[in-house]
Amino acid sequence: MTGVLHFLNQTPIDWYSKKQGTVETATYGSEFVAARTATDQVHDLRLTLRYLGVPVKGKTILFGDNESVVKSSTIPHSVLKKRHCALSYHRVREAIASNMLCFAHLYGEFNPADILSKHWGYQQVWHLMHPILFWVGDTANIPVKTKGSDKILSIRDSTGDESTPIEEVAHEAPQKETSES
Repeated sequence: MTGVLHFLNQTPIDWYSKKQGTVETATYGSEFVAARTATDQVHDLRLTLRYLGVPVKGKTILFGDNESVVKSSTIPHSVLKKRHCALSYHRVREAIASNMLCFAHLYGEFNPADILSKHWGYQQVWHLMHPILFWVGDTANIPVKTKGSDKILSIRDSTGDESTPIEEVAHEAPQKETSES
């Protein structure tokens, strides 16, 4: 299953959930197929926004939950050892090299797109759905907390510039009403 959730200023604007057309023997290949699908959709969305007159500045941030796929596609000198993943690899790699995309690793339990690709119970996904459904405040600067760290990642700096796509901010995470976020 491929699950993609598109956000614009932390507001969900589109989602995609579909069974993959190819059968992969390992998660590495299927995660690359999902990354290619998301890359193609990001390219189309950026083009649509430009057609509508919306200025699109900076990179789009793509979060993936498979660390080996993220590393092999973001490191320029990495060598692809699985030939059957070549088309997906090169499509994602091209988007990263053209500065259209920034591919970052995000653990599955913090990835809201996993709601679309797995069967969950209400209690298991509420901590992912609550911030999406009930966010109050400035949506242009929402912090993202990483696993096992007191630091949070900020998508934009305090001025609103996207000169640094992701920067570490060493301040406490905001208090939320849910048990875990």
